[in-house]
Amino acid sequence: MIRSFALTVLLSAVFLIANGQDVLVKKNGSTIEGKVTEVGIDRVSYKISSEDGSASFVIRKNELNRIEFANGQTIFIDERNIPGKRPVNPASNSNLFGRHMVNFSPFKALDAGPGLGLSYEILADRKGYFGIALPVSIIFPDRFDLFNGYGDQQAAFYFSPGLKIYPFGQRRVTYAVGPSVFTGFGKQMRNDGYYDPNTGTYPTTRSESTIFRFGIIVNNYVNFQISDHFQITLNGGLGSRYIDRETYNDTRSNEGGINITGEFNFSLGVRF
Repeated sequence: MIRSFALTVLLSAVFLIANGQDVLVKKNGSTIEGKVTEVGIDRVSYKISSEDGSASFVIRKNELNRIEFANGQTIFIDERNIPGKRPVNPASNSNLFGRHMVNFSPFKALDAGPGLGLSYEILADRKGYFGIALPVSIIFPDRFDLFNGYGDQQAAFYFSPGLKIYPFGQRRVTYAVGPSVFTGFGKQMRNDGYYDPNTGTYPTTRSESTIFRFGIIVNNYVNFQISDHFQITLNGGLGSRYIDRETYNDTRSNEGGINITGEFNFSLGVRF
């Protein structure tokens, strides 16, 4: 009696395993019962009938959440739904494109004139919401002084470390905003004329003056991630110059008050 019962249970288990059905669970929660015949790169083939010559169906893998096989094995197609695994938002993962960026600016403009720039940026957190930028610029202005003669201002150098805040994380097209503190150094050759009563002429003297600027600009950035390692960035901002000083013949002169300043920049960059 006991042997007959055990044999019956064993045969029933073998029958159920042999005729068990696989279950395809879609992302929307609906299910399909059948026999999976192939799991490909981007699609899954299955049959809903075990009869020979029955029709075979195909479903794309991006429609599925998981496959529950009749033998008890489960394969998750969408890894974000694996029990116990923390979901990952690709748009917020700084490792998706790399944390380091080097940008070259073939054109940028400051209030002192047009120029070139080079910058390095690193994302400060793993999710890519904060970045630290270290740009340097060379500006090629030319200024005319109506009251003190004319002056040819030589190339000026700007260093503008700043913070970038990415409110939406890192995406193919993303936005950032943040302040930067700029410091500018430059030189200018001045020609000053005066009247000599002894000769009745107006001789000129040529001397060099140094220029120093300091202020804060709040920039807005739009980044286009063309590929995983190549990007295009546009940024523009407004701010104030708190120090605008010129030293000439051991005499310092400051442009009084807070002066509005601006910046526009177009850059090409690599990311790694």
